[in-house]
Amino acid sequence: MKMNSFSASYKNLGRTVRTLHHLAHTFYRNIRPSLLNSMILKLAVPVVFGMLSQTVVWVTDTMMVGRLGKHSIASIGIGGIAHFTVLAFLMGFSMGIQVIVARRFGEKNDSEIGKIGVTALYLVIVFGSILSIGGATISEWLMNLLNKDEIVRRLSSEYLYFRFLGTIFFFLLFTTRAFTDGLGITTAGLASMIITCFTNIFLNWMLIYGNLGFEPMGVKGAAIASSLAGGAGLFAFPFYFYSKDLGKYFSHISWVFSWDHFREILKASTAPALAELLNNISFMIFTEFATIVGTTALAVTNMLFSTLSLSFLPGYAFGIAATTILGQALGAGKPKLAYHGAFRSAFFAACVMGSMGLVFIFWGKDMLSFYTKDQELIEEAYSPLLILGMIQVVDAYHMVIACALRGAGLQDFVFRAYTAASYLVFLPSAYFMGIYLGMGSTGLWSGIVAWVLVLASVFVVRFRRKDWVQNPV
Repeated sequence: MKMNSFSASYKNLGRTVRTLHHLAHTFYRNIRPSLLNSMILKLAVPVVFGMLSQTVVWVTDTMMVGRLGKHSIASIGIGGIAHFTVLAFLMGFSMGIQVIVARRFGEKNDSEIGKIGVTALYLVIVFGSILSIGGATISEWLMNLLNKDEIVRRLSSEYLYFRFLGTIFFFLLFTTRAFTDGLGITTAGLASMIITCFTNIFLNWMLIYGNLGFEPMGVKGAAIASSLAGGAGLFAFPFYFYSKDLGKYFSHISWVFSWDHFREILKASTAPALAELLNNISFMIFTEFATIVGTTALAVTNMLFSTLSLSFLPGYAFGIAATTILGQALGAGKPKLAYHGAFRSAFFAACVMGSMGLVFIFWGKDMLSFYTKDQELIEEAYSPLLILGMIQVVDAYHMVIACALRGAGLQDFVFRAYTAASYLVFLPSAYFMGIYLGMGSTGLWSGIVAWVLVLASVFVVRFRRKDWVQNPV
């Protein structure tokens, strides 16, 4: 009997060793130097640092305004989420431009690349102006709708008004970056975001606290600084247009507005734009749930969004890499490269985001202390941060494979998946646990776990079917 038990234990140990050896071999195979890995890192690393600087804009606002008190943190939280919902729509719209440009680049169709760029420019000028003026007009009404606290309502209305005025700058920045990303020139976006970051920090110091002769503006100053910083970021792109000879795409084409290319952009961009819009509206509703719980929960929500933006950026960056590689590979008739490029990008994102998850778990309280010294806020925020740290690897696959599916022409599928998961899984579970069961911030943020698990499973299964290879873009 003992011999049988020993034999079974030995066999189990052998299986465990073989499994670990297989995992180690797979890990090494994925990270060893190769042309595909070099291509992915060349595309993704500049985007990581570019998105990091954009994240610093949000985190800097939170930290610098945080010194003004709990109501100020809450006001830029609710105002920032409202404005970011619009920016998310615009970023989603720009994804379609990246998809088209990457596919045409793979096809070596230079004239079509230029025509897409010209049409996108006209679209941004008209639609961006409407958004800036219209958004500023309704900012007070929107904040009155979403806020119950009088002080937070007043501060957030003022913040959102000035953020909306700068929307056109960010729309132009997103579309230009998408154009260069589609060409594989991701360093242009990096340079733009670095300029945006440092401009924002300097203007925050000048306008929030009142330096260099300016009067202290508080939350209003943070909004003005962020809007002007977006305009400053545009100055990076002319250098790349000249140094990378991008003028060749525009030299032999008509600059007349093209309705055919306008429809092409709408077809590729509408679904991801609506997906990002509805997704972020769900997060606005989620933020409204936090206001029901209380001002402390609302401040916690803003702190967690700022903290999580640090882990989102690798997923977004490697998603950009996956979209560009997949689009260019399909355009060149290389579906195998497209498939493996997407999954390899997701693997790298999982490594980085998984590491960030460990930081959240073991050093989360130290990170939160950068935002506030209020121990009540730190303790309230740490429990949900611990849960979120555990799902970072899964979240990486969700983010990157979603981008790959869009690049493969399955924008409508991704849109439907996001909408269903957000409104049938995320919000009901967050409300049930956070409000109905009275679990507070921990219950609210637990709803995101189910949301991420569902989306990651759906996207990976769909992508592995490979029936997107012949999809036109």
